[in-house]
Amino acid sequence: MGITPTFGDGLIAAQVQAFEKRLEQEAIFLMQYLGEELVKYAKAMHNYTDRTGNLTNSIGYAVAKGKDIVFYGGPQQSGAGNDAALQVAMKMIESLPNRLSLVIVAGMNYAAYVEAKGYNVILPAELKAKTDFPQAMQKLMDKAKAKANEMFGTTI
Repeated sequence: MGITPTFGDGLIAAQVQAFEKRLEQEAIFLMQYLGEELVKYAKAMHNYTDRTGNLTNSIGYAVAKGKDIVFYGGPQQSGAGNDAALQVAMKMIESLPNRLSLVIVAGMNYAAYVEAKGYNVILPAELKAKTDFPQAMQKLMDKAKAKANEMFGTTI
């Protein structure tokens, strides 16, 4: 006598993989949302005179999976600012660990100089990210734990 499974081989593994994939998609979506909010915040909080529009337009974000950008956003106009932001984001992602990442950038090469002079370029968004990002990810993890417990009958 014994227990005979009534499901095929790999069914549990397939369910776990589907759950992991869904969680990854939710994390990417959350990072996109946070990226948009942080870029809007940085642009709203700037206190410098942007004569060409390039510096403000170079504030953007990228969501990366490993070394690949899965989503890029922020700059609203094509041009030097947009191109610079993308280049800086790609360079930063090369140095990150191989996992999901959110990168906020000000792409113009003089952004650090403007900020060193006491003007807000990207620092307000960085400070906001240090509180908003962990809180948002913790909410996602709590929801994921609850769903995993429900789906798999575990207590994580």
